[in-house]
Amino acid sequence: MKRHRLQFPLLLLILSFFLLQSCEEEEEVHPEIHTMEMTALSPSTAMLKGNIIAKGKFAVLDYGFVYGYTPDLSETNGTKASLGKDAQIGVYTKEVSVSDIPSGYYYDRTLYARAYLRNEKGTVFGQVASVMLPSPSVQNIVPNSGKAGDRVTINGTFFASNASEVEVTFGGVTARVVEVAPSKIVVEVPAGITASNYYSYNQVQVVLRMANQSHNVTNDFRISPTVSDFSPKSGTLGTVITISGENLPSSYYYYGSSISVLLGQTAASISSYSSAGIQVVVPNSMSTERVAISVIIDGVTTVLPGQFTVTPHTVTSISPASGLPGSSFSIFGSSFPYNSYYYNSDVTVKIGETPAAVSYSSSRQLTVSVPQNLQAGSYSVKVTAGPHTVEAPQQYQVLAPAVTSFTPTSGGIGREVEISGTFVSGAYYTVYFGTVQTSAYSSTANAIRVYVPAGVDAGSVKIKVQHGDTMLEAPGNFTVLAPTITSFSPTSGVAGSEVTITGAGFTPNAYYTTVRFGTVTTPILSVTENTIRVVVPSGVTGAVKINVIHNGQTLISSSNFTVTN
Repeated sequence: MKRHRLQFPLLLLILSFFLLQSCEEEEEVHPEIHTMEMTALSPSTAMLKGNIIAKGKFAVLDYGFVYGYTPDLSETNGTKASLGKDAQIGVYTKEVSVSDIPSGYYYDRTLYARAYLRNEKGTVFGQVASVMLPSPSVQNIVPNSGKAGDRVTINGTFFASNASEVEVTFGGVTARVVEVAPSKIVVEVPAGITASNYYSYNQVQVVLRMANQSHNVTNDFRISPTVSDFSPKSGTLGTVITISGENLPSSYYYYGSSISVLLGQTAASISSYSSAGIQVVVPNSMSTERVAISVIIDGVTTVLPGQFTVTPHTVTSISPASGLPGSSFSIFGSSFPYNSYYYNSDVTVKIGETPAAVSYSSSRQLTVSVPQNLQAGSYSVKVTAGPHTVEAPQQYQVLAPAVTSFTPTSGGIGREVEISGTFVSGAYYTVYFGTVQTSAYSSTANAIRVYVPAGVDAGSVKIKVQHGDTMLEAPGNFTVLAPTITSFSPTSGVAGSEVTITGAGFTPNAYYTTVRFGTVTTPILSVTENTIRVVVPSGVTGAVKINVIHNGQTLISSSNFTVTN
C-alpha cells in the first residue's frame, strides 16, 4: 500500500515534466517579430527598426521590412527591403528610399512599414508603423543665368545630404549634382540643351526632383551660349563661317543679351542663328589675310582655336582687251566682293597705276571705265579685294582717239555728215563746225554721224571732235553751202499741179522751209539737199515770183512762174 502511494507522485512528476517540455516546444514553432519606430532621414529616406522576438522552430528563409505609401502592407502589396536569411533574435535596422517604390504619389508624405520574417510555413508580420517624411521647399536659384559647365546653387530646405536623392533638370536635360546639403543644392548647368527645350527665347525651366516629387525651381533660367569652334578654316571674302558650341540661340532675338563676332579687329555680320551654329559672313572690308575669330557674349570674349585664312579672288580674263579713254571693259574671274549698291567700294581696279571706276560688279564680273586722261599704251590690270591684289593674265591696250576723215565735204544746214576715226562706241560727243557746236552719237567705234548745225555761216570751216580733254581736228575743210535757187520746173501750171524747185544748200526737212507763190503760201511735198517739191496754190493767177524762206533766209526765183486757168 505504501509502495503504491510512492509510485503515484513519481508518475505525476514525470508527467508534469513532459507536459512542460511539450509546451516549450509548442511555443518555439511560431516566430514572433515586432515593428519598432521609424525615423525620417530626409524627404526620400527613412530608417526602419524591427525586433525579432523568436525565430521559431523552422529555418528562416527571409526577413526585413515591407513599406509603401499605404498601410495595407502584405506579401503582395508594398516594396520589400530584404535582409536575407541570416536572422538573429533582437533589434535590426534598414535604411530605405522612396525612390525604390515603383509608383504612386503621396499627398501627406506619410511612409508606412512593417517588419516581417518568413520560413517554410509562411510569413509573420509586425504591426504597421508610420513616419511623416519632411517636405523640401525651394527658395531661389543663384545665379539665374549661366552657360554649360557653370555651377549654380538652389537654396531652400531639403533635409538631405546625399546626391543620389536629388535630380535637377534644365529644360529637360539632367544636370550633374555637385553638392547636397540641408539648405542648398549645387549643380552644373548641363550641355546639350536645344532650342526645343527653351521655355521662351533662351530661357528654360529648372525642375528639382526629390522623393518622387517634382518642384519647379524657376521657369526663366537664362542659358548663356558657349562657343567652341568654327568651320571652314579658310575662304574668300563673303564666305559663310559657322560657329559651333552649346546652347546656341535659335533666334537673332537673344533676350537681354548681346552676341557679336570679330574677325581680327573687323566686325562680322551675323547672317543666321540656329542650335546647329551661328553663321557669320566674312566681311568685304577684311584687310588681313590670317585672323583669329572672337565671339563676344554679354561682354565676355571667347577666342576660338585656330585662325581663319582669307584666300584670294581670281582674275581669268579681260574683254575687250583694248579701247579708248572713256570706254569700258569687263574683268572676269571669281569671288569678287559683291554688294547691291551701284558703286562698289569693296573692290578697286587699277589700269597701270591709275584707279579705274567700277560701274558694275558681281561675284564673277567687274565692269570698269578707262580714265579719260589715260595716255595710249599697254597697261597691267590689277584687282584689289580685301588683303589681296591679283593681276589679270593679259594687259589692256589704251588706244589713241583720232579723226581721220569725213564725208561729204560740203553741205547746207542740216546735212548729215559721217566722221570717221577711232571713237568709243555708244558714246555722245561734242562736234564743232567752226565755232558752232552740236551733239553727236557714235553708233560704232569707227564713225560718228552728225548734222551741220544751224547758225554756221556759209563757207569753209574746220570740223573738230571733243574727246575728254582732247580736241581732235579732222583733216581738210568742210564747206557750208548757202541755200540757192537755180531753177524750177515746169515754169507754168494750173492750181494743184506739182512744181520742183532746184538749188543747193537746202536742209532736208520741211520744218525749216516755207514756199510762197507771190504772197500765197503753198504746201511742201518734200525737201532734199538740192530740191523742194511743192504744189501750185489756189488763189493765184498770172506771172508770180517763187519765194523760198529757208532757215530764216529768203530766196527769190530769178524768173516768174505763170499760173494758168
